[in-house]
Amino acid sequence: MSPTQQHRCIVRQQSNGRPFLAFEPSSGQRSSYSNSLFTLDLIETVTEAEAEALAGHINRLLRGVSSTVF
Repeated sequence: MSPTQQHRCIVRQQSNGRPFLAFEPSSGQRSSYSNSLFTLDLIETVTEAEAEALAGHINRLLRGVSSTVF
C-alpha cells in the first residue's frame, strides 16, 4: 500500500543540464516513500519550457502518486 501524501510534479535538471520530471511532496516535507524519488526521464530534445508545460499539465490532472511492490 502506498503512503497517503500529496505530491506535485516539478522540473529538475540532470548534471548535463537536461530537464527531467520529479514527484515531490506538496507540503515540502520529507517523502513518506522511504527515501525514494519518482522521476520521469524525458527525450533528449525536450526543452526546459516544454518540461515546465508538461509538469503543469500533470499537476492540473494528478490525483496522487502510488507505488506497487510485488
